[in-house]
Amino acid sequence: MKTKAIIQFIVGLAIILPFGLSGQMKIGYIDSNRIMADFEEVRTAQAKLEKQTRQFEAEYTGYLAQLDSLQRSFERQKLLLSAEKQQEKEAEMQQLYMATQQFQQQKFSPQGEIYLYQAQLMEPILKKVDDAVKIVGAAKGFDFIFDAGNSGLVYALPAYDITTEVIAELRRKK
Repeated sequence: MKTKAIIQFIVGLAIILPFGLSGQMKIGYIDSNRIMADFEEVRTAQAKLEKQTRQFEAEYTGYLAQLDSLQRSFERQKLLLSAEKQQEKEAEMQQLYMATQQFQQQKFSPQGEIYLYQAQLMEPILKKVDDAVKIVGAAKGFDFIFDAGNSGLVYALPAYDITTEVIAELRRKK
């Protein structure tokens, strides 16, 4: 992780240094974590995502309860069932287990519905944030704007923090 931050810093320096040598350069930064915490649309999107997640978790819990009930029932009746009936019950449990695993994969895997829904909710928000950063950056004449929340920015003077202006721009657009 530190290596990645160092590499990002060096690449950033390599890009910025030629501009700094040729004249005055204006650099600013934002804290995307603070923007996301202060932006009402993010909280709304998070609430929608949490609601959907709870719904999927409830369905998954239902699958697990059904599977547990089937297994308990099988264990109680196992000695009374014929070999053929035991195989049928085991096949039924296996089928339910596979359905449970498939459900979990479809909903919660990195390519699952919950992550796709999150991306769908966040896409317009991130576009608005990007637009606000561009507006503030252009208005203030910045050459570069870094993200202190997600990058390798180790230190910057608070005077170059334009997070508050970006949040104000987002609120003004609302």
